[in-house]
Amino acid sequence: MRITGSRMLELAAQATSRAQSAVADLSHQLSSGHRVERPSDDPLAWAQARRAAVRQAASAGRGEALGLGHDHLVDTERALTTIGGVLSESRQLAVQAANASYSAVDRAALADHVAGLLQVALAAANSKTTAGEYLLGGSLGTAEPFDAAGVYQGDAATRSLEIDEGALSPASLSGASLTAAEGVDVLPALGRLVTALAANDLAAVQAAVGELGAAHAQVTEARGQVGSMRAVIDEADQLRGQLEDTLVARVAELTDTDVITAASELARRGGALTAAQAVNAKLAQLLSPGR
Repeated sequence: MRITGSRMLELAAQATSRAQSAVADLSHQLSSGHRVERPSDDPLAWAQARRAAVRQAASAGRGEALGLGHDHLVDTERALTTIGGVLSESRQLAVQAANASYSAVDRAALADHVAGLLQVALAAANSKTTAGEYLLGGSLGTAEPFDAAGVYQGDAATRSLEIDEGALSPASLSGASLTAAEGVDVLPALGRLVTALAANDLAAVQAAVGELGAAHAQVTEARGQVGSMRAVIDEADQLRGQLEDTLVARVAELTDTDVITAASELARRGGALTAAQAVNAKLAQLLSPGR
């Protein structure tokens, strides 16, 4: 079949247009740094990049929650450390006061001291987060969990955090851990020592020594639980960060321009465009009506 001059010009113009489009696309990729910006650029790569980006966004949100959970547990550990210190010092004072040589005046002075320590422990037990939520209140985080006598007013509810996609881990401790439900009513035990000292009740003071020892062990156990929770959350956050880095890299791999490859291809396509333009011009010259 014979190709007419007009068809030859049409084909040459199409080749030139394709070359111009390729050069324009590659120039845009190099200037923007992106190879895939819309589904039509590469449907498979665009879909994979979108899935990776959604996972990365979810990971970032999970990271914020894990950070808050970490801070909550650090504050809880700090409160328990304070309470444990108060119990240790109070027990030492009880041991001293259990000595029969101590007078009523001596025990009364120690009663005042322990009463002050009880206030320190109460303040720690009623600590708040930076958001104003009580650390040990269970699900009743807006109400002070321990009353003036150290009696727990909250519940035993705890919260969990997502540490991985679909995986949860405990992330809080309730004040129920400081009650008889776990062995001893910790803060009221301090109040009982104050009462015994003020009343010069030697038998009650001696009984308080053992009770405060049990209370201290209970708080130490609770602090260990919190430390274990924090370790899990910290490790999960570290792994989450690694996953997020991997996802960010995957999105870049799927959508970003390989500068060296794109530049080489642009040079090749530019040469093809120049050649196509030359052929087009030559055909136009040869097939012009005046020749």
